[in-house]
Amino acid sequence: MEGQSIRSLIVDDDKAIGEVLKELVSGEHTSVDVLTDGFEAVQFVKKQPVDIVITDLMLPGVGGLEVLRQAKVTNPHVVVIIITGHASLETAMEAVREGAYDYIKKPFKLEEMGIAFNNAVERVHLVRENKRLLGALKTANDQLGIVKKEKNKSRQEEGPSPRKIGHLNFFSSNLPSLGFLEGPEIDERNFVKDLQSLSGLRKEGLLTEGEFKALKAHLMKAMATHE
Repeated sequence: MEGQSIRSLIVDDDKAIGEVLKELVSGEHTSVDVLTDGFEAVQFVKKQPVDIVITDLMLPGVGGLEVLRQAKVTNPHVVVIIITGHASLETAMEAVREGAYDYIKKPFKLEEMGIAFNNAVERVHLVRENKRLLGALKTANDQLGIVKKEKNKSRQEEGPSPRKIGHLNFFSSNLPSLGFLEGPEIDERNFVKDLQSLSGLRKEGLLTEGEFKALKAHLMKAMATHE
């Protein structure tokens, strides 16, 4: 996932700042476009989604918040870093409410922007990995659903399994037909053995909890009568 290219857009009305930022964030797996006009930036992100946007808040044409909003339309997971020389608590909170990932005040150090951009890259990788895992999970669930359908179809064609038939008919037969619960002698050793057999049938799904308790009570009554 980390080898996949990250598309970035820098929007600043100061062309020199834009070029410096481009040099800062460009990398082996990162493509960077630089624009100086907010309206152009909006048109740009309308045509193609980008992963990271670094935009000035105050721009010619339309503002950085509008660039943010449109970038979110074409890619809801876009990571947006807002930069401005007119910072205030109100504008910062508005940018965050609109979905800004980070907010940097001018003048800023290149190291500060480098850290913010690297964090944004990590965020993009995390979102992509989550998408990949969700896709793999969906594929696995779809395949499991197909397997279950095929199994159900096979069972319908073959009819009930012997185990299921045994369960359905279990109480329709007499208790002595189980092969235990009675015999020439009922002692403590046979009682334990028969109880273990009943427990095994319950674990295999041939006995419900209610049936197990009923048969266990029958065993205990037979043992008490013998004593």
